[in-house]
Amino acid sequence: MLALGSCESNDSDTIAQREIRDILYDISMEFNLKNMSGIMEHLHTEYRHKGMTSYNFNALWLDRMAQYSLLEIEVLYIDLDDDYAVVHSKNKFTSHSETLTLNEPEDSGDISYFKRENGVWYIYGNQRLY
Repeated sequence: MLALGSCESNDSDTIAQREIRDILYDISMEFNLKNMSGIMEHLHTEYRHKGMTSYNFNALWLDRMAQYSLLEIEVLYIDLDDDYAVVHSKNKFTSHSETLTLNEPEDSGDISYFKRENGVWYIYGNQRLY
């Protein structure tokens, strides 16, 4: 019976990781299509990251869209803790003249912290004021 329980846990972890990876893929596609509302759909209503609210997040990502034409997200691994997750990734923003690679969550982390609510994963931020 313990083996069955651990298999279920591993299966739910695998599903959660796939759902989070799918969200990050969606974000990169929406970025490349310049569809900010598609990105904002993945933000939790109580998003807060280093003092940034969803309003600030929207402004930051609109600036990134203006500066860069493509976003590629390489997920390295995901730390799961029940209904919370932290994504470790390399987020590569590219334009015709420059490239910015963020090692997340260390460099910015604005799309690294997730919360599952009512079975749906959302970008939640680190919930810190600084």
